[in-house]
Amino acid sequence: MDDLELRETAFEADDVASPSYDRIQLWPGDPGTLDLDVRRTLVALLRGPYLSQHHAPDLWSVLLAHEHEIRSRLGDLLLELTLDANTEVAFTRNLTPDPEFERPIPTVLRGVTLTFIDSALLLHLRQLLLQGAARQERIVVGRDALEAHMRSYAVSSGNDAAQFTKRLLASINKMVNWSILLTTDTDERWEISTVLGLILTAEDIGGIEAEYARLRDQPGAQAAEEDAPSEEKA
Repeated sequence: MDDLELRETAFEADDVASPSYDRIQLWPGDPGTLDLDVRRTLVALLRGPYLSQHHAPDLWSVLLAHEHEIRSRLGDLLLELTLDANTEVAFTRNLTPDPEFERPIPTVLRGVTLTFIDSALLLHLRQLLLQGAARQERIVVGRDALEAHMRSYAVSSGNDAAQFTKRLLASINKMVNWSILLTTDTDERWEISTVLGLILTAEDIGGIEAEYARLRDQPGAQAAEEDAPSEEKA
């Protein structure tokens, strides 16, 4: 993400107009100031995991029309808006302060710790997504195909076949809950969301690949990790 460059200006304070929005009260005593559709769009972004034109075209239109306003309101919550016009997907990230800003700021959004199988599955889904993007096609995957591909990791995971299947299904369910895998009209077939290509930065991918390599080379450590309770990390 680009850093905001602050520049000194020769303007006097009175010459700089502060951003202002027309206050809209939805009912007497309403403490808010925004139109209802803008508020609904903000709520959708805050609920996450993301907002897309494909699944919420009305809210997407509102986002584009009020992008500056929504960015400002998210900034007040120490969040920044990530919006990709090509994939028509938007989501929030923790706001990154200027390096020279010395005061600590709280972390609003928290991450999750990935298991070995989570990591291997994410990398596979991302690779499929890249192949689909090259052909300008949406990618739909089925449980059977995912199991067939992931079966090669069963030995490395340190699990027997039954354990591996159970944990693979748990990982698939995580991807569904995170809206990385989107349900289709066919049972146990999912579309891979384009948001995966946005939320996984090059740094994220490098970290996942490094952790995956470490666990792959230490089967005992993988089994212990899989048995440990899931741990959130900031």
